[in-house]
This record gives sequence, structure tokens and C-alpha cells, in this order.
Amino acid sequence: MKRTALIFIFTLFTISLMAQKNTPMRAYNLYYEKDFVKAKECIDECIKDEKYAAKANTWLYKANIEYNLALNEYNQRVKDPSYQYVHPTAARESFQAFKKAQELNKNIEATDMYSPFQAMPAMYPMLFIEGVDEITAKNFESARDVLMLAVESYEIKTPPSYPLKGELYYYCAYVYTMLNDHAKARTYYQKALDDGSENVNVFVGLVDSYKEEGDREAVFNLINKGLQKDSENALLRVAEADYYFWTEQTEKGLEKLKNLPASVVRSPESAINAANLYIKNDMYVEAEELLLRAYQITPSNTTIAHNLGVCCSNLGEKTFLDAEKIKLESSESVYQSLRKKSDDYLARAAEYFEAALIGNPDDLTVLHRLKQIYLRLLQDDKANAIEQRIKQLE
Repeated sequence: MKRTALIFIFTLFTISLMAQKNTPMRAYNLYYEKDFVKAKECIDECIKDEKYAAKANTWLYKANIEYNLALNEYNQRVKDPSYQYVHPTAARESFQAFKKAQELNKNIEATDMYSPFQAMPAMYPMLFIEGVDEITAKNFESARDVLMLAVESYEIKTPPSYPLKGELYYYCAYVYTMLNDHAKARTYYQKALDDGSENVNVFVGLVDSYKEEGDREAVFNLINKGLQKDSENALLRVAEADYYFWTEQTEKGLEKLKNLPASVVRSPESAINAANLYIKNDMYVEAEELLLRAYQITPSNTTIAHNLGVCCSNLGEKTFLDAEKIKLESSESVYQSLRKKSDDYLARAAEYFEAALIGNPDDLTVLHRLKQIYLRLLQDDKANAIEQRIKQLE
């Protein structure tokens, strides 16, 4: 009797173990029960098995499990834009699994599951959001990889079910720009225009691309097309001024620069670009005025702080030289007034350079300039402290 009972218990235990063994069928059953998290754990173990990994249905199950995880999170993000994904790579894993299933069996299907033919053309919104999240995290290579899957999905059907008006291509171009692949960036900026983009940043991106090639006509035409869509766009208005400087029409460039819209100071990139045009023409007073207004709006921007340091440093040096020139020709009071003005500029330059170092504390160029300023201001203790930092870095 005892032996029979033991055999019965052992049999039940064996059946229980077999039921819990990771197999594609168990993953399918968990999927059917809508327990997608456990289904994912199961199917991911199956994929490690060469026998299962060679079968199309294994990859189809994975694709559908990941698809549902991605879809659930996508719906949560639609309801709450601040929602943070629990399964941030589900969309790309799903799309790649559909591709793999299709490679192994182009006609693969399963009951209550999407086929690759059904799912893949509809996945670009989820893949797009996943790519943008990677951009936000500054994972540009990963962003490129997932956005290329989004493009593949978007282009399966022509036209796509829900046109994105160039936005997907714009983000692709942006990522390639961040990866310094300007040829690819230009390709996707152009695709964005062809897809009906209304985003003026697409025009700005293409302007930069054609400018690198020296194509003046293309640059001029793109700026005008962009301005027809948004005549007050700060980036385009700065690009227009830059065009005239670039083509050696300096007076017209200055005219455009002096008539920029007020919005230029609300866009750090526009303010920096416009100020750089002033700086290139030794117009440091105008550059400082513009940058100061922008800095008041975005005081955390270390690039603006650096450029303000450059302006004040140059103005301080120029005023110092002016003072030395008239030292023997004018009254002592005029000389002292100019020296004080020079010191004031240099003191402000030091403040801005110190702020810029918060973003890049190892910038040797800034450190050397800061040391020279402190020496000029007779602040030897600060100059020595900077010197020690320089020695540590060199």
C-alpha cells in the first residue's frame, strides 16, 4: 500500500515537473491566459534551446508575446505621457521575432495570434516611441537601431495606415546627425520632406547639409521654403542671416541679424548661432547683449555661459589695450575709467567661464583663459588654484 502511494505521488510530481518545463506550448498557454510576463520568461528560455530556436512557431509565439507587452505599455503611455516602460525593448524584440518567424516559414500562422503579415506593418508607432525614448536617454546607437525597424514597418504598406508626416524620418535624421553620419542624415531629412513634413527643423537640417557641400542655390531655396511655412522661426531666420554672411553679402547679413524675431532668445540654439555670427564679425557688444537675454531665460545652459565668457573676455582685453594706448595722451581719470571698465568685463568673463566649467570641468582651453583673467585681475590665489587643476589634467 505504501509503495503504491509513493508511486502515485512520484507520478504526480513528474507530471507537475513536465507541466512546468519551458516549452513553446507552455509559453503559448500562458499567452492564451494573458499572463504575458510569465509567457515571455518561458519563451525566452525556449529560444536558448537550439531545437526550439530552429522552429518558426517558437519565434511567432515570442513575437506575439512581446507585441502584447509593447501594446499594453504603448496604451499606458497614450493615457499618461510620463509613464515609464517596464519592458522598454518589447516592440523591437517583437518586430525582430516576427522577421525571424517569417524567414523560417513565410506562411507561419497560429490560432489567436497575429501573423507577421498582419502585425509588422502596424508596429511603427510603438517602435517610434521606443526610439524617441532612446534619444531622450542619449542612447543614439540604440535609437538608430530601433528607428530603422520603425522605418521598415512604416514602409511595408504604401501609403501607411497612419501617415506620420515626416516625423519618423526627422528623428532618424536627427539621430544620424548626432552620430556624425551626415550623409545618412541628409537622406532622412529629404525623406521627411517627401513624406509631407511641416517641421521647419527639417529645412534647417537640410540647409546645414547643403551648406557643407557648398550648394548655395539649394541652401537659399530651402531657407525660403521654410520661411514660407513659418516666417518667424528663429532657427530659419538665423540661417537666413548666416547665408548672407556665407555668400559675402555682409551688409545684408547684418541687416537680417539686427532684425531677428524676439523668439530667438527663447531658443538656446538660435541665440548661440546668432551670437556666433556677431562674434565672427568682432561685434562682441551685440553678441553679449543677445546672449545675456538668452542666459536669463536658460541660466543652466553652459554653452551660453561659455560664449558670454568669450564676449566679456574679448571686450575686457580690447578695453585694456585702449586704456594703455591713451595712457600718455589723456588724463589719468580717463585711463582709470577705462581700466575699471576692462576689469569689470574680465570679472564677468571669469564668472561665466566658471559657470561653463560646471558642464565641462576638464576644458583646458577655458581653464587657461580663466588663469590669464585672474592674473590680469591680480587674483593670484584663484590663478594658482586654476594652475593646479591644469597640472592635474596635463
